[in-house]
Amino acid sequence: MEYKWKAMGVVWIGIFMATLDGSIVNIALPTLTKFFKTDVTTIEWVVMAYLLTITSLLLSLGRISDMVGRKNIFAGGLVLFTIGSGLCASSTTELQLIIFRVFQGIGAAMVMATGVAIITHIFPPRERGKAMGLIGTVVSIGSLAGPVMGGFLIQNVGWQSIFYINIPVGIFGTVMALKVLQKEESTHKNQTFDIAGGVTLFICLISLLLALSEGQEKGWDSSFIIFLFILFIVFFILFVRIETKTQQPVIDLKHFRNRQFATANISALISFMAMFSVILLMPFFLQDELGYSTEKMGFVFMSVPLVMSVVSPLSGWLSDRTNSYVLSSIGIGISALSILSLGYLSVDSSFTDVALRLSFLGLGMGLFQAPNNSIIMGSLPKEQLGIAAGVLGTMRNMGMVIGVAVSGAVFSNRFAYYGNAFLPAFRDAYVVSAIICSIAVLISLVRSKSKIE
Repeated sequence: MEYKWKAMGVVWIGIFMATLDGSIVNIALPTLTKFFKTDVTTIEWVVMAYLLTITSLLLSLGRISDMVGRKNIFAGGLVLFTIGSGLCASSTTELQLIIFRVFQGIGAAMVMATGVAIITHIFPPRERGKAMGLIGTVVSIGSLAGPVMGGFLIQNVGWQSIFYINIPVGIFGTVMALKVLQKEESTHKNQTFDIAGGVTLFICLISLLLALSEGQEKGWDSSFIIFLFILFIVFFILFVRIETKTQQPVIDLKHFRNRQFATANISALISFMAMFSVILLMPFFLQDELGYSTEKMGFVFMSVPLVMSVVSPLSGWLSDRTNSYVLSSIGIGISALSILSLGYLSVDSSFTDVALRLSFLGLGMGLFQAPNNSIIMGSLPKEQLGIAAGVLGTMRNMGMVIGVAVSGAVFSNRFAYYGNAFLPAFRDAYVVSAIICSIAVLISLVRSKSKIE
């Protein structure tokens, strides 16, 4: 077997674990709330701590991986993730679990910041789209398996099992990473990490994500949220000043003058904003308006990653043979139409109708992501693939948080406007999400039509 396919298998293990853990824990939140005898607001930090850690570290870890070698960071990430999983399973208080999730998130960030870069480095440009499509497939499988596997394990074994299951997989993945992955020659051996830039970036991202995550609950005009936004602005300005003056920045801001790199990343950010708007409100519609059980909701939601897992590799294969920008633009356009159609569901909508509309979202996202990711990873030189992967991952996670914040704010505002009527508020929130998604179509079409090499 060729080295590139062996490496793909190893990267699959790491990305699958990180993706699975992001979705498997969500279904455990009610169980964890009862087990630790705490409230939902506190236990939500089990998810938030993981997400915030990953998002705030991806860029810095991408830069470090370009300096010291991606194999070392990837394998080290698997080790930390595996240890973190064991610690999470042994938690006796909710605070311990939240702290250990931070530890686990550091490992996941190391894997995410390097996995895509490793694959981009070893696959030739003519096969890059196919490679990105296969990565998209394993992400979809992880998202698909999380709720199903989590529900089974929690009901039959206990919540600790959703963390224990990572240990044998993590050990196997680490051994394979050390055995299979080749050590890349670094072109940054004499360089040092920009500590000031890394710290200011961390504080900047944490402040923004915390403000967006907590704004709806605490109130957008609360002193705490205003303080976080001010902190974000101050440290963002500091970060830009540091990066423009230092010789070895965390990220060279000149990269964003590259039209393909900039527009593809903005499109990715907007696409995840739109997709997570759907994910936030749809369960409430299914449960409260259609009366679906948790199990039935899980089945209808499966339609999105199921279709994506089939479409992503096909889309990647096609993008290697056609103009990537066209395919990704068509995909995000289909997603926008799907989101708009979801907003007009009614109490009379059948299971098939809901699943079909969600399937079109999976179709659109499957068509969009592989070509768009291929453009991002092909826009920077090979010695900076860690940075490219870090920016892509940061856009993805920020899109998730911003999407939830925006859709929650729109829904709450319209819910009050319509006199606590769910359906019209639900519709308006989805119309706004569809409009946001449509902006990504225009941005996607702006970039150069030349084929990425």
